[in-house]
Amino acid sequence: MNQNWKSWPPHNKQQYFQRLQERNANLEARIEAPTTWRAWLETLFPSHVAGGFAQRHTELWEWVWAIEQGARPHPFVGIWPREGGKSTSAELAAVAIGARDIRPYIWYVRETQDQADGSVTNIMDLLESASIEKYHPQMAERELGKYGRPRAWRRQQIRTASGLTIDAIGLDTARRGARVKENRPGFIIFDDIDGKHDSLAKTRKKIETITTSLLPAGSQDVAVLAIQNLIIPQGVFARLAGVADDRADFLADRIVSGPYPAIDDLEIEQREGRFYITAGTPTWDGQDLKVCQGNIDSWGYTSFLQEAQHEVDAPPGGIWDHVEFQRIDWADAPDIVRGAVWVDPAVTSTDQSDAMGIQADGIAEDDKVYRFFSWEQVTTPEDAIKRAILKCLELGFTSVGVETDQGGDTWQVVYERVWEKLAEGNGLPEGASKPQFQSAKAGAGHGSKVERNQRMLADYERGNVIHVRGTHRALERALKRFPLTKPFDLVDAAYWGWYEMSGAGALHFG
Repeated sequence: MNQNWKSWPPHNKQQYFQRLQERNANLEARIEAPTTWRAWLETLFPSHVAGGFAQRHTELWEWVWAIEQGARPHPFVGIWPREGGKSTSAELAAVAIGARDIRPYIWYVRETQDQADGSVTNIMDLLESASIEKYHPQMAERELGKYGRPRAWRRQQIRTASGLTIDAIGLDTARRGARVKENRPGFIIFDDIDGKHDSLAKTRKKIETITTSLLPAGSQDVAVLAIQNLIIPQGVFARLAGVADDRADFLADRIVSGPYPAIDDLEIEQREGRFYITAGTPTWDGQDLKVCQGNIDSWGYTSFLQEAQHEVDAPPGGIWDHVEFQRIDWADAPDIVRGAVWVDPAVTSTDQSDAMGIQADGIAEDDKVYRFFSWEQVTTPEDAIKRAILKCLELGFTSVGVETDQGGDTWQVVYERVWEKLAEGNGLPEGASKPQFQSAKAGAGHGSKVERNQRMLADYERGNVIHVRGTHRALERALKRFPLTKPFDLVDAAYWGWYEMSGAGALHFG
């Protein structure tokens, strides 16, 4: 439509005023919108939330709904898998903030201006929906100019009759200290700002733009949402997550949601060149095993691990760099003479905690160590012990070991309590016998982490350690990044499993 008001054809003017009258009528007979975030989303945007809400979605929306005028909330950093509802949630959050009338000016920031424009265009479509017109009619109406003419909605900016303005900002074109009607942005969204091929220099430049141009331009009560999957090991989001060498010192009081993979405890089998999911628990119903299998088939297994599981390449220079791991399929693994599951625990399960590492190993008659299961995540101490016990029983092994440098003898008490709960809650296989508890202390003559790894590494170099395909990637990633990038918990658990199976020394049995 021609933007010169006087040149509009009469029928266009008539249609516009008719629509304006209808929206004014909606204002007069306004229908109250739902007051909880879940009901608001399910009522206004049911197709966008048809997959339901995973833990990560709940974390985000409880944060969004708690934002108040005049109060600066902790920044929210979501590290979610590709196709896990990242950008959709961020775009809906911008609409929700406007609908609740708590921040009049929003910046939507992406890596490039074109990408930012695309997100603002998506928000424009949301604002033009029938549900917004029904429940928030002024949000659906364009702001009027000085002479009553509606302002255009452009790819780079939306201005509504309710007073909301949303600007698209690309990091490649970011401007310093922008204002609209003397407002500074009260809500800044950073969505997918890392690039797959970003160098360290490019990442530093992005951080400089974020910390010197964008964040300082925010209002005193600015709310910051940052959301992306981990795609590079030293990128902005790896630093915000605390898994890079240099932890981000900006947004220091952030809430970190994740990293959440698409599938917990993923196990894979390769047959005739194709990778099949054989086990795992989806973290969201909207991205179930069938969807993930399709993604593996479409993207490739390696890309799926990077994009949906956050398995990014380790930085070069670790002591395991030169190792080519020997692997076999589960069906080809020999009979095991004895086996054990080892846990390297953390004492808490907060966002700042170390991860828990679990490693299940066995030794065969050929005197080689076979590594059957590897797992590393942040969880509670009891959950880690429970997982270890159940995996031990599943594999038919005889003992569960715990490194007790943190927590000391308390771990045997935890072990007994977990076993009792499993027995009382019918969580054990029929006829299961309690695995023997054993413990070890790294400080008891085993040397530093590097020294322990060098001993285990020598056995790898001699061809005495074999990885059984399934969860092997978790261990290989952990080894490859050692000792450059945390966490090291799975590496520690792997050391104790190797140490016991290889007969390198005696351990303490409780």
